[in-house]
Amino acid sequence: MCRLLAFTAIERKNFYEVVGDDFDNFIALSAEHKDGWGIAHDGKIEKNLKSARDSHEFLDTVKRLNTNGALLHLRLASKNIAVEIRNNHPFIHGKFAFMHNGTIRPANSAEQFISDKYKAFITGSTDSELLFYAVLTQIDELGLIEGVKKCIILIRENADCSALNIIIQTPEHLIAVCEFKEGNKSKSSAPDHYELRFAKTEHEVVVASTGWGNADWQHLGNHQILVVDRATLEFSISSL
Repeated sequence: MCRLLAFTAIERKNFYEVVGDDFDNFIALSAEHKDGWGIAHDGKIEKNLKSARDSHEFLDTVKRLNTNGALLHLRLASKNIAVEIRNNHPFIHGKFAFMHNGTIRPANSAEQFISDKYKAFITGSTDSELLFYAVLTQIDELGLIEGVKKCIILIRENADCSALNIIIQTPEHLIAVCEFKEGNKSKSSAPDHYELRFAKTEHEVVVASTGWGNADWQHLGNHQILVVDRATLEFSISSL
């Protein structure tokens, strides 16, 4: 289980400029989600195994960030999945950046849906990386939006999943999927632990997990997908 935060903006910014001082409350979530952090932006990834609140590298990265879109992941490793840098999110392949919150059991459930084209790129041992390449396989077959939808449905129907919350960014789109098992939560989390929320202004769209003060943002309902056009910030929401 992890925390997700992403934005896309018309102008180049950092997380503090997009979220404001409340960003410190998001960082504070790394007290629980302590197994490393990762930031993907402009085709690059920066990762570290320290908790974000204890990582000088994290603060340096956040302060110098200057981008029109980024994904930020705070990791709480699923049971029996190693805490090592290759398992840290986000993951990137080509123009796609991807991160996931939730646990898939068995952990290799998504592997059956990955084409041979992508299997050689798998480097870690996490269910999330397998989910990423399964998503890319379906995108190749069906196109971006329908491919994402089809993959989530396939995994939902063929595995036991606490959540399949994902955020994907390409140069053209920001996509968020809210998909979780109703009533599922960790021992230390709130009932809305798996919900996603988003906010739109004239200049940016922000999407994030709960737990840090975004209660007044718009809810992305369970079994829904949010698609944002990064050029115009126009968005649509549809059901899986």
